[in-house]
Amino acid sequence: MKNWLTQGLGLCALVLLGLTSACNKEETRAVLTPGAAPTLKASTTTPDLALTTANKDAAAVTLTYSAADFGYSPAATYTLQFDKKGGNFASPITLPGGTVAGATPVTTAQLVNIFSSLGYPFNSASQVDVRVVASVSAAVAPAISPVVTLTGTPVPLCIANTNGDWGIVGTAVDGWPGNPLPATQPDRMLTYDCYTQTFTLRTTFTAGAFKLRANKAWSTSLGAATATYSYPAGVALSTSGGDLMITTPGTYTVTLTLTNNASGSLTGGTVTLKP
Repeated sequence: MKNWLTQGLGLCALVLLGLTSACNKEETRAVLTPGAAPTLKASTTTPDLALTTANKDAAAVTLTYSAADFGYSPAATYTLQFDKKGGNFASPITLPGGTVAGATPVTTAQLVNIFSSLGYPFNSASQVDVRVVASVSAAVAPAISPVVTLTGTPVPLCIANTNGDWGIVGTAVDGWPGNPLPATQPDRMLTYDCYTQTFTLRTTFTAGAFKLRANKAWSTSLGAATATYSYPAGVALSTSGGDLMITTPGTYTVTLTLTNNASGSLTGGTVTLKP
């Protein structure tokens, strides 16, 4: 009886020891914890947001951030988040920051687009908050840097004119150059707006015909692409088009928009006349 009891107790002890060992093994595992926040610095907090074709791909600001510390060395993903000043980053504009800490340049075009996408108007001083978020897994809370605020005045893209200087000639204005006016008779020149990429002029017309031409020469000119048109709605233009006609004299605002093909050659455009 004693041997049986002793053996039974010994067996129970071995079972308990095995269970304890199994529990210890279950508890011995890696526990991921949120990392120490990365730092974030901006090369400037007042970036120049005057956007031109020449500077659109140049860095307006460079954002530099340190590595997050998760207690070990996981493969982290860094994301730059942008929101309105004082926002909560609920629906931020994001840019990829890579998989290692470092520096990310943000181009002028990107930053202007961020300001605009957040609802800020052009040509108005505005502020945007930016932070960097380091993530390793959905099971681990991300490490988030302190916020840096950028102040700037976003300006729409200014595209340089590559189509020459445009003017109006014809009997509806000052006559056709050389018929009977001298060939040097000045055209009524339009002004180019690089932000809207249009040529405009406020001028007075008499009843008659007119065309648009570049650089005060007939080598490049535009006329009506169709015989039926409406000036307020916009008239399609062609490099082989006919004369445009004015039947109601008056003062009009002329707006000329040009179109180019993929190689940059002029193919036509539209013109509107509005009282």
